[in-house]
Amino acid sequence: MANQLKKITVILSVMFLVALSGSVIAAEEWGQVAQQIENDQTQAVKDAAETEQLATMDSAALEQELAQLKAEEKRAQGAYDALRAEFERLQKEEANLRTELTDEQAEIDSIEGTIRGTADDAITLSRDNFITAEYPDRTEVLNELSTQKKFPGLEGIKTLVDFFFQEMEEQGQIKRRTGEFIGPDGKITTGDIIRIGRITAYYRLPDGNIGFLLPDSSGQNLIAVTGEIGYSAKKNIKAFFNETSNVAPIDPSATGGAFSEFTEGENLWEWMAKGGPVMYFIFAVACLAALIAIERTIVLGSKSRASEKVINEIKELAKQNKYKEARDYCSLKSRVPTCQMLEGVLQHEGESQEVLENSLQESILKILPKLERWLGALSLLGAIAPLLGLLGTVTGMITVFQVITTAGTGDPRLMAGGISEALLTTQFGLILAVPVMLIHHLLERQVDGIIYDMQEKGTSFIVTMIKQKA
Repeated sequence: MANQLKKITVILSVMFLVALSGSVIAAEEWGQVAQQIENDQTQAVKDAAETEQLATMDSAALEQELAQLKAEEKRAQGAYDALRAEFERLQKEEANLRTELTDEQAEIDSIEGTIRGTADDAITLSRDNFITAEYPDRTEVLNELSTQKKFPGLEGIKTLVDFFFQEMEEQGQIKRRTGEFIGPDGKITTGDIIRIGRITAYYRLPDGNIGFLLPDSSGQNLIAVTGEIGYSAKKNIKAFFNETSNVAPIDPSATGGAFSEFTEGENLWEWMAKGGPVMYFIFAVACLAALIAIERTIVLGSKSRASEKVINEIKELAKQNKYKEARDYCSLKSRVPTCQMLEGVLQHEGESQEVLENSLQESILKILPKLERWLGALSLLGAIAPLLGLLGTVTGMITVFQVITTAGTGDPRLMAGGISEALLTTQFGLILAVPVMLIHHLLERQVDGIIYDMQEKGTSFIVTMIKQKA
């Protein structure tokens, strides 16, 4: 770069001198011009040397500065690479920490959900519970644990563990105490209480009256079961209170259902009122079927089969050609369908076998409607009864769903009670249909037996008459 600068300086000097030579030659002598040119050349060389020295110094400084800048750039690049590596490491560490945080949060949410779900189960368990009446504060603690927004923590877990341990411990104990409960008159009263685990509780008033207790829906209060207790149950409870016996009636349903059903009986009209209007139609069908069954049983029972002695007596009279006496004898035995049939046959004495057989069939056909009277109606009533029951159930279910649409499903026991009442009609319909169909079958078999007896005895008598004619 310095050589190039030197050459450029010389060329510029020569060109400058040439340009000046035109005017100088004319004024001065050539020697002066040459001396001037030499001086100028020397000066130009000197200037070029100085310029080259300056250029060399500037190039070295620039190269040194460039080297410094490159070194600084290298150091900056190294620092950048180190910072970038640290940044990437921190990013990976952050991602790992976020993953761990997410996993831990999911685990915490799972634990919290389990705790709250267990708390809800504990609340459900505490309801309708005889034990809760002795420890009413535990319900409030469980409700707070179930509804609080913050994480329950170890204190909440300890509360649940204590509840379940207490429940298990109390279930295996029989406790006697004096406490308050709602008596049979609906007022709060005080008396002796015996609790057997969580399945049964009894009370004894100061006047000696005893009975069963039930927890209310919250489980915090006990209510006396109304109704008359059976003699045997009352005797056992008294003996248990007096500690003279270790036998006491218990309720396997643990909610008093068995005892409430036992102590609160309902009569027929109350059951019918529960079943709705269709129950009255079923009751009418039952009454009509009972009347028909009684009437047919009496009538068919009176029309007993002809004994061998009766038919033999008629045959003997026919063999002696005493047909008039035979007809009179049949008239005396008119309650016997076979005798009624033979009386019709005797009116065709002396006729051919075909006429006698036709008269036999004619007599049977005349008697048959009297024997089968009302049997068809009885069969129809047996078929109608379950259909009426099904109609009542469908009607009741429609009513239940209308109540659900209006009031919702907040109380499952209300729904169960409505469905139970709706099914009463089906129950009564089936209860009626089974005996009606059975009675119809028995009466029908009795009619068939009478007809078979008539055919047998009539055929035998016709044979006797034909032989007598021959």
